[in-house]
Amino acid sequence: TMDGSPIITTGPLPGMYLNCGWCYGGFKATPASGFCFAWTIAKGEPHELNAPFTLDRFYRGLFIDDKGQGATPRLH
Repeated sequence: TMDGSPIITTGPLPGMYLNCGWCYGGFKATPASGFCFAWTIAKGEPHELNAPFTLDRFYRGLFIDDKGQGATPRLH
């Protein structure tokens, strides 16, 4: 994603879940994201750790980091 942070959330359609946009360092966070993603799917609500990583954060202007860009945004 352009803010360098993933999207881990329910999707816009029933039964749709998103875990994507990890940029280059996402492989290091796979174990924790898997736990949070499983929580989201099982409970139907985001885990407190992945609650900020919604799909609509870009529309709402709530970027995760202060710069609002990934490590190399022009390469995305």
